[in-house]
Amino acid sequence: MAKPVYTADASLITHLRNFYSIGQLQLFYCTLTDDGELPGWSDRKRAEWTDGIAKILGKKPMTILPLIELPEPRPQPAKPKESKPSIETPKMDLEKAQRLARGLVLQLEDYCDKIFVAGSIRRQKSEVKDIEIVCQPKLFPVGTGLFDNADQFEVIPAFRREVEGGEGIGIGKVLKGKASGRYMMIELPSGLKLDLFMPSEHDFYRQFAIRTGSADYSQKVIATGWKKKGWCGTDQGLRRISDCEETKSGWKIINPKAELPPHWKSEQEFFSWLGVKWIDPKDRN
Repeated sequence: MAKPVYTADASLITHLRNFYSIGQLQLFYCTLTDDGELPGWSDRKRAEWTDGIAKILGKKPMTILPLIELPEPRPQPAKPKESKPSIETPKMDLEKAQRLARGLVLQLEDYCDKIFVAGSIRRQKSEVKDIEIVCQPKLFPVGTGLFDNADQFEVIPAFRREVEGGEGIGIGKVLKGKASGRYMMIELPSGLKLDLFMPSEHDFYRQFAIRTGSADYSQKVIATGWKKKGWCGTDQGLRRISDCEETKSGWKIINPKAELPPHWKSEQEFFSWLGVKWIDPKDRN
């Protein structure tokens, strides 16, 4: 029997045009054309969406999966109840994860002053279980009146829409955090998790180095480096140990006029300040 070929009808193409941006469609297309499984997606839905997005983006239609008619399911004997297995985070090979990360950067870069891929992708690990991105969203001043505080800023609405929009609107489903904070966890359509870090401008390259990892390297090399210089990590960045106190939840600033660290302009500048030689991320194990 000939294999069925599924194509998008006019109503689906209209839906895709009306509810998704070009950046979102490019990200979806990248995910749909990977070989990995998409939980909850039938072969037919995946093929129809791929065809519709390809037509909108002007790409050549392509077959994603070997689409065949499935036989009628046979009744299965009842199985004894088993303890619920732990759900493992899906993994993706490096090349596919790099393509997905590039798609996310393309979707968000117009709304950021800086944005970089970090984590295991930057370290070029062969398998990736999550995507880590460090960015600095663009801000706009809040006050408009004569006596408003001109030093108050908020994240621009376009960035907020992309990361908080939810399934079908933004880049994925928000699991933790919000755009006005310093961290968000987002479940992507591929099933991978995105860890999105949004440090302050002053602390950007320290966080970029930490989030590149590995965890052992960040702890034993980077954190040890600033401790040797008499600094500690707080929720507001590095401060002198003498200006802080250590609590169960971490270091807390007790001096309102605590000294600030330098404003590093690059990761290399941060490593130079630490007194640690900068090495290629793939060697940070």
